[in-house]
Order: sequence, then structure tokens, then C-alpha cells
Amino acid sequence: MTLTLKNLACMTTTTVFFGLTIGFSSIKPTSAKSLSTTPSTTGSQNLSFTIAQNTPQLIDAKTPIYGAWKLRYSVDGIVYESFLKMQGNSGTMRTRFFSPNVDRTEIVDQTMQLRSSAEGLILLGSHPVYGGTTISHPTYSPDNFLFRINPDGSKEVFTCDYLKQCSPVNLETL
Repeated sequence: MTLTLKNLACMTTTTVFFGLTIGFSSIKPTSAKSLSTTPSTTGSQNLSFTIAQNTPQLIDAKTPIYGAWKLRYSVDGIVYESFLKMQGNSGTMRTRFFSPNVDRTEIVDQTMQLRSSAEGLILLGSHPVYGGTTISHPTYSPDNFLFRINPDGSKEVFTCDYLKQCSPVNLETL
């Protein structure tokens, strides 16, 4: 095979994607407090909130992500189960959770955008709607996720929404 710029670009993209998928497929949940050098749950939650809210400092991710994942996290004792499908720098996520406000399980769909920051890859949620509709959900705050591999090789995934509700995340490749 002759090595051309096109072949090299294709091989690089495949290698980076494969490495990213492999790197995050074995991620273990982490407590939000381990995200700062000085363990402080409040400080790390503010960090993730700041990252998610300060979108001008975020740039498009250089390497698109393709695939599907199951994410599981909890806020105030309510477990959220999400299915994320990424197709490049954007994707969709469907989340199922029990809502005490209406005393039943609800499903919310939202659009996800992949960005890069100094802290890692950021997934920004937007436009939460009732599952399978275009009707905006009046109380669901879009989800934001931070994915990163630290210099020591440890992997971290956590979520913080626009209401500063944060949680470690269990991640499973589908």
C-alpha cells in the first residue's frame, strides 16, 4: 500500500477513534471531588459548571466520535439512565428517569455537541424535549459531561447540568 496523505489521514482518524473508544470503554465512575488537586466537592462542581457554561472557551473537538454508549448517574437520589449516540461532533441522547414532580417515569431527548477544553472533552446538551416529540420539557436542565484521561492514566467521567447538579457517571460502550 502506498502511503498517501489521504491514507495517513484515514489511518490517523481510525487510530485516534479506536484509542478514544478503547480508552473510555473501561472508564470507572469517579467522585466529582477527585477532579481537583485539593479534594473539594464544591470546587470541582463549580469547575465543571464553569466549563459547561463558559462555551466561548470551548472549541470544536479535533477528533469526531462515532458510537453509542449507556450512561448512568444520579442526582439527589434519582437515577438517570441515558443512551448517547454520537455521529462526529454532534449526537443525540435519550434519558429515562423517575420524576417525583409528576410521580412517573419520564423520557427526555436532547441534542449533544462535542467540544474540547483544557479539562478534557465536553459534551454539551441542549433543547431537552419530551421523548419522541418536539415539545420542550419545562423543567429538565440540559446535561453536560466531562470525559478525560489524566496524566496518571486514570479516567474520569462526570456530569453537571445548568443547575449545578453534579454526579459521577458509569459509562458502558454499546
